[in-house]
Amino acid sequence: MINNDNTENNIEKMSQNEIDPKLRFDAFMAGVQDGGLRSVSSISLIVCYIIANINGKVTADNITRTMDEGMFANHFEVADAISKLMKNGVIREDEDGALTLVNNSRANIELIEMDLPLTIRENSIKLCQKIIAKEKYKRENKVEITKKDKGYIVNLNVSDNDTDYLSLNLFASTKEQAEMIKDKFISDPIKVYETLIEAIFDN
Repeated sequence: MINNDNTENNIEKMSQNEIDPKLRFDAFMAGVQDGGLRSVSSISLIVCYIIANINGKVTADNITRTMDEGMFANHFEVADAISKLMKNGVIREDEDGALTLVNNSRANIELIEMDLPLTIRENSIKLCQKIIAKEKYKRENKVEITKKDKGYIVNLNVSDNDTDYLSLNLFASTKEQAEMIKDKFISDPIKVYETLIEAIFDN
């Protein structure tokens, strides 16, 4: 899976089912869409591929959520792959939870790319980046839903450290509508802010 001596020595500790890309259909498929990853080795490869392409910024939770939401691989197989890759010294986790490949190189990534479907590679990176961005927005931008007599008030805040750039209250007639507004805002609060500013100055 990884093409250097130190990492190969660590990978040798894993079973053949876990490191041989030629062995297929040995992973659980619950929650996986058609065309998803069906081998334990492929799941280990996609974990390494994501870490390599989002180096120093992606956590184990980011990866498992990506595989779950995209239905690319079974949740428990992904969690198990991450655990074993860490145990065998293929990847490491820093104090903030960010994962990195040990002894990473461009040649290693090219080998990984050859053993994974193009659509899985592309879609997993896009979805993982979206999940990471959404987490960042949740930390920096607050949304509060308050119950009122005739519905709900959704308070949207765009902020940066101690500066509030936008505070906006929207009315929602149902809890479901309020949650939808919250989710849409959290997915890209900067777009909401920029769209509102453009609309104000265009007029």
